[in-house]
Amino acid sequence: MQSRSPFRVSAMLLGAALLSACGTSPAEDRERVTFPARNDFPVDSSSVESLAPGPRTYTFDPDLERSHLFVQLFSASLGHDHVVRATSWWGSFRFDPSNLSSCAVSVTVEVEGLDPERDEMRDLSGMDRVSRSDREQIREHLRTPEQLDFEQHKTLQFTSKSCALTGERGEGGYPVVEVTGDMTLRGATHEVRLPLEVAMDEQRVAARGVLTTRHSDFGFEPYSMLGGLFKNKDELYFVIDVRGMRVPGK
Repeated sequence: MQSRSPFRVSAMLLGAALLSACGTSPAEDRERVTFPARNDFPVDSSSVESLAPGPRTYTFDPDLERSHLFVQLFSASLGHDHVVRATSWWGSFRFDPSNLSSCAVSVTVEVEGLDPERDEMRDLSGMDRVSRSDREQIREHLRTPEQLDFEQHKTLQFTSKSCALTGERGEGGYPVVEVTGDMTLRGATHEVRLPLEVAMDEQRVAARGVLTTRHSDFGFEPYSMLGGLFKNKDELYFVIDVRGMRVPGK
C-alpha cells in the first residue's frame, strides 16, 4: 500500500484543526455543564434572609457522598471533554445575616487529590467512561509544570472579599448570594465572582453554583498536543454543590 505523503498528512491535520475550530461557544458550553450536580438540595431549610441576626460559622463537609466539588472543561478539537473531581479539600462559611457583606468563605483544594475522569463523574456528566490507563495519563498531564505544576503548587485556594444578595432565586427557590473573592491557582491570584444559591438553618448549610474562569486568567495555556489537534478550551467551569454543619458554639 502506498504511504501518504507528508503534504497529505499535513492537509488532513490542518483540516481537522479547522473543523474543530467551529465548535460550541462559551455560552453553549455553559449550558452543557453538569449543574445542579445533585437533585437533593434541601427543601426544608430557611433562607439567609429569615435567620436571626448574629455571626455564625459553618464548615463544609468534604465527604464524597455529601458534597460535590469538581471542574469541567471541554475539548476544542478531537479530544474528549473532561471532568476532574476534588477528593481532598476543606472549607468554611462565616456570616452574619444582619451584615452579609462581611461574610468569610474559604475553600482549599489539594492538587494531589484532584482525580480526573472518575466513573461516577463521567456518568453524572453524561460522558462515556474512559480506561484506567487513560485516567492515569490525564492525571499526570494535569500535574505537569505546564499545567498545575504540582511540584511547586500543592493547593488551589478561594478566599472571599465580600458577599451580596443578588435578588435572584436559584433552582431550589433559595436566595442567590454573589461571593466576590480571590482564587489562587498555580501560584497566580485572580478575582472572581461566584454566584451561590444558599439554603440553611441554625445547624446546616447547603450551597451550590458554578464559577466560570479561564486558564489564561492564571497565566497558563490549556493542555494541547500534536500542534493543537488535541486541545482543551480556555474556559474552566468549577461546580460547587456542597453541604455543611455549624461549628458548635460559633
